[in-house]
Amino acid sequence: MLQFEHPIISIAAALILSLLLALFIYHKDSRFKSASTSLKYLLVVLRFISISIIILLLFKPKLLNEIKQIEKPILVFLQDASSSILNHTDSNYYQNEFIALIDKNNKQLEHKFDVYSYNFSDSIKNGINHKYSGKSTDISKAFKNIDDRFHNRNLAGIILSSDGNYNQGTNPYYQVLELKAPVYTLAIGDTAIQRDLSIESVRHNEIAYLENEFPLEFEVLSNFNSEAKHKIHITNQGKTVYEELVQLDSNTPLSKHIFIEALNEGIQYYDLSISSFEGEKNTINNTYRIAIEVLNNLQNILILSSAPHPDIAALKSALEEGKNYQVTSSLFHQFKEEIEAYNLVILHQIPDFSDRNEDLLNRIIESETSVLFISGKNTKWSKFNQIQNLVEVKTKNSMQEVFPMINDNFSPFKLSSACKEFIQTAPPLRAPFGELINKEIEHTLFKQKIEGINTNQELLFFAEEDEKQIAVLLAEGLWKWRLFDYQKNETHVNFNEWIQSLSQYLTLNKDKRKLRLQYSKIVSQGNSFQLNAQLYNDNYQLIDDAELSLYLKDKKKTEHLYTLNSSETTYNTSIDNLNEGTYQFKVVSKFNGEQTEQTGTFAILDSQLEQQKLNADWTTLKIISDNTQGLLIQKNDFDKYAVIVSNNVKAESQVYFSKQLSDLIQHKSIFLLLLLSLILEWGIRKILGSH
Repeated sequence: MLQFEHPIISIAAALILSLLLALFIYHKDSRFKSASTSLKYLLVVLRFISISIIILLLFKPKLLNEIKQIEKPILVFLQDASSSILNHTDSNYYQNEFIALIDKNNKQLEHKFDVYSYNFSDSIKNGINHKYSGKSTDISKAFKNIDDRFHNRNLAGIILSSDGNYNQGTNPYYQVLELKAPVYTLAIGDTAIQRDLSIESVRHNEIAYLENEFPLEFEVLSNFNSEAKHKIHITNQGKTVYEELVQLDSNTPLSKHIFIEALNEGIQYYDLSISSFEGEKNTINNTYRIAIEVLNNLQNILILSSAPHPDIAALKSALEEGKNYQVTSSLFHQFKEEIEAYNLVILHQIPDFSDRNEDLLNRIIESETSVLFISGKNTKWSKFNQIQNLVEVKTKNSMQEVFPMINDNFSPFKLSSACKEFIQTAPPLRAPFGELINKEIEHTLFKQKIEGINTNQELLFFAEEDEKQIAVLLAEGLWKWRLFDYQKNETHVNFNEWIQSLSQYLTLNKDKRKLRLQYSKIVSQGNSFQLNAQLYNDNYQLIDDAELSLYLKDKKKTEHLYTLNSSETTYNTSIDNLNEGTYQFKVVSKFNGEQTEQTGTFAILDSQLEQQKLNADWTTLKIISDNTQGLLIQKNDFDKYAVIVSNNVKAESQVYFSKQLSDLIQHKSIFLLLLLSLILEWGIRKILGSH
């Protein structure tokens, strides 16, 4: 079927014109008067054919062809190539005989199916892999990839060889249902549980201050009972900073909450370990490394109050326990100094009803210094509502007792489990009784619990205004918390922790460097090290056309040079295939003859994800097979999985019809017809004595 780009009427007119031209040529030419009428008509037809073909080709016609395709049923072989396969006792089998067995069975299946083979760990690749070097396992992602590749194709089934363990992505059961094809699982490994110790659920702050203690929480887990004691050991720069002997019960995590003093400045790596027992096969999960940036930065804090109050002494004592805080306290109306030297101003029941020293209050609000408001019965709420944009308090200045409810989704900083428990059991504070209207609150740490009822009213909350942090605690009575901590625990550790964590968050200086870097301090081997940078001029305006280079040194002090790519307001680079170890780097920017440098360090750690489970998870494999009308095939039947799959998959070949457009000028038969008509016309004219 022919299709044209131009209107049919134009083509028809051109063909009629070619016919008239052919008639004219042979009607007027006196050389053909003696020829018979039938011969003249033949010459007219031949001339008409040749002219018509040439005219049609000028109109660029296309020929619509219908193509028939037969596709055999498709089988996909998915091989789990993650390193967890090597955790099993028969790992040599999967590296050798099993690979040959796959090749043999898949060749048998190719007689009836189109077989596609892939291996996967965190991503999917073509072919079969015998190294099993993947650092993580995402079965769901592999199924999603197969769905994308074979959507609307004749997918008859999937053969999945795996131990069933996955540590990334969602439960593969939900993704495999999208494929609408049976899954036959080759169950690799051993489901028997091997005795093992591990360190899990490590939690810590990203930043600590030099010579201050920072909290560290983690769990030590054993899957068996033992009367032997095991040593918890933590080191920094090769020196022991903590150790303890512990006894573990089967499947009962031992939670540890400890404090470690930050003795070295910069990015510090702390190595946690639990001693192994004789015969333990998997010792990789006995260790864990964390990175903490230790800042050497003395913070000046000013506490101003409307009148003497026991809260002031409690706050001052808690802050002075932190070696990085220098605390000054004063009555508000007596303070005459400048405030620019302070990193945080705590206003206790300010503004008050005296309206004294309003000039100081205005200077505090207009400055770049962070502010913490602590309200109370002396707070002048009408003025308070005017000077901050976080909340509006409507009250007749009456107070009520409230308990704090901790927001588990609060992210700016972390509190230890012991500190959270202390806060949740602490005595009530006194907060204003009335209506709260939220305005520009960004984070909430505490909400109010009133007379045993959980409310949505904020108690301690935060926001950023004009490039500084603002926090509001709508209550007084912190001194009771400090006494309660000592009464219950014979220490002020919990009270000090939450006050210092709050102050640390509010006093973190904004980065005023012209070259600013963002990067991960710890990267798992196999993942990319990614670095983002921003460059500012003297007016702190972003520069987007500078030249930035990264000089990277490995543990052998070999230096490598990388160029950062510009992307709108940031510069970035991504480095793959880095070996395990600690790396030092320097980023150098060049702009208008000015050079700026920043240095940093990061560590590439061997990924432990694949060592978390030593036993296979055949339950997951069975659920996948049963719910897709497939089968779980165990090791004894691996050598005949081709027969099992072939007998159970009932799919047939499918016939597809597709339509394809091709240019008529590409068809040789058109030119043969043109050549034939010209030769015949020339031959007849030759016979008649005219050429």
